[in-house]
Amino acid sequence: MIELSRVFEGHWLTRIDEYRHTPRVTFGIGAVSKVGQLAKEIAKNTNCIIITDKTLREIGLIEGAKKSLESAGFAIDVYESEVKEPVLEETKKVINAVKRKDYGLVVGIGGGAVMDKAKMGAVMSETPGELEEYVCPSTKPLMGSKPKLLIPTTSGTGSECSNTAVVIVLHKDIGSIKTWITGDAVLADAAVIDPSLTVGLPPRVTAGTGMDAMSHTAEAVLSLQANPFSDALSLKAVELVSQNLRTAYHQGNNVEARWNMSLAASIGGIVISYPWVAGPAVLCHAASEGISARYDIPHGEACGVLLPFVYWYNLPDAYATKKLAKIAEAMGEDVAGLSTREAAQEAITATFDLLEDVGLPVSLKDYNVPEKDIPAISEYILGRAEEMYSMSQYNPRKATLENMKEFFNKALEGRESIGL
Repeated sequence: MIELSRVFEGHWLTRIDEYRHTPRVTFGIGAVSKVGQLAKEIAKNTNCIIITDKTLREIGLIEGAKKSLESAGFAIDVYESEVKEPVLEETKKVINAVKRKDYGLVVGIGGGAVMDKAKMGAVMSETPGELEEYVCPSTKPLMGSKPKLLIPTTSGTGSECSNTAVVIVLHKDIGSIKTWITGDAVLADAAVIDPSLTVGLPPRVTAGTGMDAMSHTAEAVLSLQANPFSDALSLKAVELVSQNLRTAYHQGNNVEARWNMSLAASIGGIVISYPWVAGPAVLCHAASEGISARYDIPHGEACGVLLPFVYWYNLPDAYATKKLAKIAEAMGEDVAGLSTREAAQEAITATFDLLEDVGLPVSLKDYNVPEKDIPAISEYILGRAEEMYSMSQYNPRKATLENMKEFFNKALEGRESIGL
């Protein structure tokens, strides 16, 4: 038999990759008008429940989709959450709401937290037992899902195109932590991405969710399991965020910038669903778990403040340096004539600049993370990153307790601590 193994950038590739996506995606300005027709094609019956949050309902952001569904003959119930984050108690309320009736369709309209709750409601209404039995690190298989259609109103997680749904639970040592369910059953049956729904999004939310999209895709580039297919998608998303986040932040009604940010976020959702890439298994997303829920830092902001320090942390690795140079180029930096390491450092500088330009902190001190907590956070992340993410398979530099402490201390001190 012919030996199929080969060396690619220093790594043996003997795997067979699978590409799975949300099967129906409708994207563009005014796409929300297509919700009803698309729903008719995927629903099991005409009973529909919309999962959203109270604010979105009050400002009328769900009305376009609701009217389209009503015109298509759907009887609609609305569950609106007053809890922004996907905490366990609120997520269970959503699951129970979906279980109360024979709904033929679950529609999630909102940011990543809303879409995650909608996905969990759809899945757990068709899966026996309690949610806690299925969240990572459990490998218990999900048994099914009601049809689900997702409509994002932010440009961050790409949850409409990912096969994962996040929930916040309590941990006996560290406090609140994030975990998730994942698999084909979690993928939406359809997504409608209408960038006009993100026009007017508050600047701080725009900035934070935009950095979530950036970290998803940049980490996918850094991943040891990346390949040219995932790099092509991820680097394009990095380019889109770099070129458009500032405009979306400063000119909230700029439709072109919103369009491009919506596309970048959806690309991120696609890429992180490839199990062989696992962008969020790189250090940035893994480390954000130790600070986000515990210190009440929005997920995208937690990833954003850590991202340049993750780049710095991985600089000693030759593979990471090459990838960081590509990220710098995608961000629009002039790397002509620079060494690979110098080009890689430009990615760090450009990311710090982007954070500052959209009003986000570049230090954990700005989030009131106490220095005394760093040893406990570092020890927790070192264990959790391997248990939950198998991070050693994806992050270029091997994590140790000492270099985790150094990483978090640098992030605590801020940009000046690494001289870039």
